[in-house]
Amino acid sequence: MTPPPLCQTAVLLMDFLLLGYFLYVGIKKRNPLVMGLTVLQALPMAYFELMGWGHHTEPVIVVDRLSVLLGIIINIVGPLVCIYAISYMGEHEDHLGLSKSRQGRFFLFMLLLLGAMNGLVVSNSVYWLYFFWEVTTLCCYELIRHDATEQAEGNAQKALWMSLVGGVAFVAAMYVGHYAADSIAMDRLLVAQPTSLLLIGFGLMALAAFTKSAQFPFHSWLLGAMVAPTPVSALLHSSTMVNAGVYLILRIAPAIRGTSLSWAIALIGAFTFMLTALLAISQRVSKGILAYSTIGNLGLMILCAGINTPLSYAAALTLLLFHSLSKGILFMGAGIVENRLNSRLIDDWEGLLGKLPFTTMTMLVGMVGMFLPPFGMLLGKWVAMDAVASSPTLEGVPLILLMVIGSAATTLFWAKWLGHLTILPIRERHSDPEVLLAPYKLSLMTLLGINVLMSVGVAFAINNLVVPILVGSYGAALTTPGLGVNTGVGTFLVIPLWAAFIIVPLIGIYLARWKGGSIETPYLAGENIGEDGLSFRTIADSESEFKVAGMFLDDVIVEDKVARFGVAVGALLVLLMFVLAVICDE
Repeated sequence: MTPPPLCQTAVLLMDFLLLGYFLYVGIKKRNPLVMGLTVLQALPMAYFELMGWGHHTEPVIVVDRLSVLLGIIINIVGPLVCIYAISYMGEHEDHLGLSKSRQGRFFLFMLLLLGAMNGLVVSNSVYWLYFFWEVTTLCCYELIRHDATEQAEGNAQKALWMSLVGGVAFVAAMYVGHYAADSIAMDRLLVAQPTSLLLIGFGLMALAAFTKSAQFPFHSWLLGAMVAPTPVSALLHSSTMVNAGVYLILRIAPAIRGTSLSWAIALIGAFTFMLTALLAISQRVSKGILAYSTIGNLGLMILCAGINTPLSYAAALTLLLFHSLSKGILFMGAGIVENRLNSRLIDDWEGLLGKLPFTTMTMLVGMVGMFLPPFGMLLGKWVAMDAVASSPTLEGVPLILLMVIGSAATTLFWAKWLGHLTILPIRERHSDPEVLLAPYKLSLMTLLGINVLMSVGVAFAINNLVVPILVGSYGAALTTPGLGVNTGVGTFLVIPLWAAFIIVPLIGIYLARWKGGSIETPYLAGENIGEDGLSFRTIADSESEFKVAGMFLDDVIVEDKVARFGVAVGALLVLLMFVLAVICDE
């Protein structure tokens, strides 16, 4: 589809208005990074437009199967987050003493972000893609600074300048694409002869993608975005901002198949997955765990896209779909808990199953959905492991090692958080009923239902959403016998796993409740004191209180030091990516 020339003019004007606003922010906040990076985009874009190189892209808009998959995620998860925000923002502003008049501004940028994402995934013109890319940057900046605190402003500026790095890379990619293939139409770039110059252009697009998807060395902006209201985090992590980077990598992946550039992209994703999983272990703050989990899972998707086989590409698409569903549930649940308990520390969430049973149960399903059977996220990881293990030995060994370490660490931090939520101290066994507003229940239950139904019918989902993309890009498909998924090595048996998931807990409930089972006070290696069973006598007849604590390993995994190491290595890997694109793929 090619819109009328008036639309092209409108995009041009709005693009320069955006850059003008970014320059204004940089001047007002005295931020040289924002000013410099904006100028580095504005001047080349002005010359590009003066030469008329962006006027002859046809078609401007293309809707293919990949666009449809992203559109489904954006337009199902995104509106549910906005519904959730109706209730959340009132509580949030009452808690912080903010003016309710700011809610209109808040929802404007939430909806604008959804609109920009829709435009981004259907843009065939790199010029239009760049425009929508920058609109997401604007929305992200404004949403992070919504609470108008000093910390929110500082973190919003960090997100802005890091996103502008991606914008500079995008502008450079347009120049390279024009010189290498005489076009800035994505469909033509993807089928052009992959010369070293064109591969550098794809490398620049990958760099832009790393900034949006918060891969090392650009991870810190997403951690800083935690200061924003929870609906912002839910939207950024599940259906919009960070998915834009993964989308761009998935879009260019078939064009760089079999190149060293593709392997370097996989290596950056694998390194990010491994390191963020380790960092998540040391986190005591709920949003910190969720943020590192998001960055790591995006890294896993990029790893799969970089391996660039039909199997790994299918894994990336499956992970993208189910990660969006589970992460939306988790952030919305975490926001409710934070408002109720006034704390983000997971140490304070012990016994939550007795205090907020509905919210806790939805979060438990979301957590189980991130790493355990029978949910679709585990299927994606299982297919990813199969794809990585099938890589050539020399290229595959570092990827396998990084993925194994990251997977083990992922299991640890999720299992630890599950333990915090499910421990049920005696004093918390009886509590007042949980009362939730209708928007909370609607958004949580809808996402939960979709996640369960998609996981039960994962074969149907893959046949209708993933396989058509594979056929179009690689001429290959997965088979789905008996509602399972076959990779050629083994079959993910959906029905038996779901049967076990339902039957085993029912057996436990039956034995505990209908066969006379009861909850007993545990023996604490000393004489118990009192009826609550929370104190006991120990050495020298001294009294000790029973406590349960998580293992955070924060004396071993020191976040600041590990993060600095990650930034340094990540920068080197990005440099290596361009070196390999120039030298090895000539």
